[in-house]
This record gives sequence, C-alpha cells and structure tokens, in this order.
Amino acid sequence: MAFIQLQNVCKTYRRGEVEVRALAGVSLDIERGEYLALMGPSGSGKSTLMNSIGCIDRPTSGSYLLDGAEVVKMSLDERARLRNRKIGFVFQNFNLLTRISALENVELPMLYSQRLRGRRRHERARMLMKRVGLEERLDHYPSQLSGGEQQRVAIARALANRPSILLADEPTGNLDSHTSQEVMELVAQLNREEGITVILVTHDREVAERARRQINLRDGAVVSDSGCTEKEGPTCSSK
Repeated sequence: MAFIQLQNVCKTYRRGEVEVRALAGVSLDIERGEYLALMGPSGSGKSTLMNSIGCIDRPTSGSYLLDGAEVVKMSLDERARLRNRKIGFVFQNFNLLTRISALENVELPMLYSQRLRGRRRHERARMLMKRVGLEERLDHYPSQLSGGEQQRVAIARALANRPSILLADEPTGNLDSHTSQEVMELVAQLNREEGITVILVTHDREVAERARRQINLRDGAVVSDSGCTEKEGPTCSSK
C-alpha cells in the first residue's frame, strides 16, 4: 500500500447559494520518500489538494489513507494529532512569529506537541538551525533576517517534530532567483538524505522541474502525472 493513497477524493465548498467543487475525483498514490510538485493555474485545486493531504481540510467524499489511516473519517482533533505527528508545513509568507527569536520559532511546534521538554527541546532547535545553515542567527528576530533566512527558519520549524511529510506552498514565491535556488537545494537535500516525502505547490516551472514527479491539475482534476505512463493515465499509482 502506498504511503499516501487518495481514491476519488472530492472537496466541495458552499459560498452562499453557490456550490464550488474544488476537487473533482482525485486519485493518487504517493510513495514514502517521493519528491513531487503540484502545478496548475489559479483555481485548479492544487492548494485544496495540499490542504487535504495536510489534514487541514477534510475531503467531502472519497478515501484518503495516510500511512494506512483513513483521514476522511477522522474528527478535527484526530486530524490535528495526525498532522502534528507526521506533517511539516512551509508557506510562501514564512508565517514566523515576529516577537520571538528564530530559535524560539523553531522550538514552538515542540512546545505544542510536548514531545520534548526544556533542554532537549532547546538542543533540537539549535541542531535544526545548524542544519539549515543559521547557527549564527539563533537570537535574531524575523525582521533582522533576509527572506531566504526566514524561509530557512520556517523549514527548520517544519522539521521540529520529525515529520514524514514536508508540504511547501509556493516556498520560493517571495524570494529572488538566487535565494530560491538555495532554498530548493536545501529541500532536495532533506528529501535525499533524510527520506522526507516532499510535496510542493508552485507556479514556477523551474522549481517544479527540481522535483522527480510533476502533477498538473485543472478544474479540480489531475490532467497529467509524470509518474504515469500514457496507458495508465493520470490517476495511476506512482512507480
């Protein structure tokens, strides 16, 4: 069984009297340790798909198995616990807390999960800051860091609870081309060296081509998947 398995996943929102179908029967298999990019125009459903995989949104129908657990049937609290154990998030706008230091930002997820306490939590945060090349920036506040440095802090924070999956939503959207390359190389290293499953949403084809698999969506459906053969079609399992 695939690590992530979606079968005929649909997501529908209501906006007043209007019903919007954001996902229209998506079926995908994603193996542990894959590195893939979700692409498509605005409104294609890629962010909704990422939020569904990330256990932020619950699909309206269909099946979503994450490491064998059926997410569609989970309560809000159950999804939150699963998300905390298995998933790290990186966002375009970094989403760092401005009134605490970079090191404290990295410690925060561990404080919420209560997996590590005191000194061990602090030591892991320091190790992660070193892992992303910011051991000299521990006490700096986000406003004192460049965009690339802030995104590195955000990646370190996403790794705090040792997730199996790293979800990145337009991680280079606010970065210049040189800094984008540095950040994406770091993401690739994490995938290669630590086996983290990386799923990124991007409009940037150059960023997408760094992934080993590209999935294109349109109108809430998968229209192409580089992990499939023509015979198998866009909803095949990855190889």
